Order: sequence, then C-alpha cells, then structure tokens
Amino acid sequence: MSRIEKALEKAVKMRETPKAILPAEVMPVEAPPAWRGIEAAGDIINPALVDGHIVSLTDPHSTAAEQYKKLRARILRATRKDILNTIMVTSSDIGEGKSMTAINLAVTLSNEIDHTVLLVDTDLRNPSLHKYLGIEPKIGLSDYLKGGINLPDVLIRTGIGKLVILPGGNPDPNAAELLSSDRMKMLVREMKLRYKDRYVIFDSSPLLVIADALSLGNYMDGILFVIQEGRTSQKTAMQALSLMEGWNILGIVFNNVPQYLSKGTYPYYYRYDQQGRQQKSDGNGGDDARRL
Repeated sequence: MSRIEKALEKAVKMRETPKAILPAEVMPVEAPPAWRGIEAAGDIINPALVDGHIVSLTDPHSTAAEQYKKLRARILRATRKDILNTIMVTSSDIGEGKSMTAINLAVTLSNEIDHTVLLVDTDLRNPSLHKYLGIEPKIGLSDYLKGGINLPDVLIRTGIGKLVILPGGNPDPNAAELLSSDRMKMLVREMKLRYKDRYVIFDSSPLLVIADALSLGNYMDGILFVIQEGRTSQKTAMQALSLMEGWNILGIVFNNVPQYLSKGTYPYYYRYDQQGRQQKSDGNGGDDARRL
C-alpha cells in the first residue's frame, strides 16, 4: 500500500464506529436568547477581491471548479437521507488547504437549487475565511460567543448563490473554551434543526496544532479531512485520524493533486460505503471502489 493508503486504513476502521451526532441530553432544545432567525443583511462580497484559489467563484468553468461540483454531489448523496447537515472541514496541520476546500465546497453547495448554506469560521485563533473572500468584518463568532451580540449582527449575506457566512471575529486565545461552551453547543444545535435544507460548513483549526477542533468535532454530523498531496506525511495523517476516533468521517479530500491543477487546487475525494470499502472519485468522474 502507498503511504496515503496506509494513512487511510485507520479511517476505514473508524467508519464502523457510531456517528458523532449531538446527544439530545447535552443541549437544551430552546434557542439561545440572542437568536432572532438567520437572515443577514447586505450583499458585500466583491468578486474582484476574492482570492484566486476560490475557483468556484473566480474560475467556475475550470477543471478544479468542476471537481468541487463532483465533491458536492458526493456530499449530498452521503448526507441527504439522514439530514447530516453540519459538516466540519479540517486537516492535520496548517497550510493543507482546509479553508479553501471549505469555501469552494460552500460556494458550490449554495448554487445547488434546493439548499442554502451557512459557512462558519471556527478557527478562532486565526480566522481566515474573510480574507479569502476579500472582506473585513469587525465582529464574528468569537464576539457572539462572549455574549452581548445578536447572531444576525454577525452574519453576512454574500450575494453568492444562497450563501451566508459567519466570520470568526476577533482572534481569541481562549478559543477552545469558547467552542466547548454551552452557548456554542446551543448554536450548533439550532443551526442544525431550524432549517433542515441548510448545510452548515464549519472551517476548523488543524487537529494537530491546537485542541480547538477536538471540541467542535464532537458536535458535528460529519467530517471532511483534507490531505495535501506531497505535503501531508503518513505520520501526521495517522496522528490526526487517531484523534477523530468515534467521529463520522464522510471522506478524505486529497488537495493540490498536480495532474489536475489549473488555476487553483483540485480536491480528490475518498469516501466509504456501508461495507467499509473505500470509494474514490477519479479525474474523469468515475468511481474506483477497492478495499484497503
């Protein structure tokens, strides 16, 4: 087996563990006091300021953008039946493309006719989604979690499909505590249950750098794990996968695959069927299913 296949072998075993869905007893059903719906005001995204790696916006007909559409189709197929609509995108280390994957996936999903999308920046120590989208919000999730701010005040309607973003806000060294707070648990539950046709994509911090993503992952319906081709080592991938034991890993995205690069990055997606077999999306839209 290749080094990547060996890293994925751990994920196949994890696939047989129960899904990490929020237990009802952990969180009250009622919404946070600040909740007033999830409508946002203002279309402020300027396409000219968007980072070129967000190919779903900057080059929607490119080879790379097409692969995000294939990724969208696979996510919809894997999550639609059981309403698994809260999805965390993470990686083992910094610089592996998790934020770009999260944004491109969110944009592509928001253009799907039946769904709206909320993209949430939960990398609260180093929020970056707003930078890729060329905006400078003054407040965001970290500020909301500290209290005194209503949720609609931090939501941004992008004007891109049916996409709303919740930026990370002011960087906070106590990010792990904020993400594990009751206020965050209530918010995630409310996001999940209020609009069942809405996908909520969470861009988290890297798993091996800080503990913040470990708090968030326990609330998620599913996880997308990003590995960068030629950068992520077998050792770091295995370490990260071991931390996700018990979580519902929807698939692994191989980012930056050289033979498919055009203007931006290309996601190469693995998922697992009910028998634990790895299923691979190839560059031509076909499936190559095999057991690791």
